[in-house]
Amino acid sequence: MPMHVTLTGIAGVGLLFRPTNSTVILRRTSTMKRQIFLAAIAVASAAGYTACGSESVAVVPPAASVTYVSNLNSATENNAANKSTATGTATYTLTGNSLAFTVSVSGLTGPATASHIHVGAPLVNGNVLQGFVTGSVATGNLTSGTIDLSQPVTTGNSTITGDSLKVLLNNGNAYTNVHTSAFAGGEIRGQIVKQ
Repeated sequence: MPMHVTLTGIAGVGLLFRPTNSTVILRRTSTMKRQIFLAAIAVASAAGYTACGSESVAVVPPAASVTYVSNLNSATENNAANKSTATGTATYTLTGNSLAFTVSVSGLTGPATASHIHVGAPLVNGNVLQGFVTGSVATGNLTSGTIDLSQPVTTGNSTITGDSLKVLLNNGNAYTNVHTSAFAGGEIRGQIVKQ
């Protein structure tokens, strides 16, 4: 839907924004006064768009967020001897190339020793893709932070692109795993599922 803007205080000046694919393109021409151009950027920003650049600007709406959830328990671990009653939740929010995460646990057999994102289908063990710095807790907030997916995701000898991790998340081929001393291979685990 076009947005027509009249800049008050500047006689006869009106700008017509015609979004194309949710993007407003602003270009300063040689005859356009810099003040008018900057005012147009301010108006577009006030309408919820984000301005980038200076003399030629693509004004782009804020990136939509995608949420993923991983419900953690011992039944989803690939270990029949694991009868832990612990539970947990990992929540991931992807906005552009920023993946924010929070992992909470309840009732682990002891303090967590590690937590990771692994590649793998349900009940299939896979390589670690991203390790987390974990708090030494058995119940509570284990870890939180942000992963920059514009950079390669590297853990040990494994490296993938941020885009590859997005594909794995979107296809349900990654899981969250929380490890303890009693269960070095993982006490609770859950597939990361797009909401």
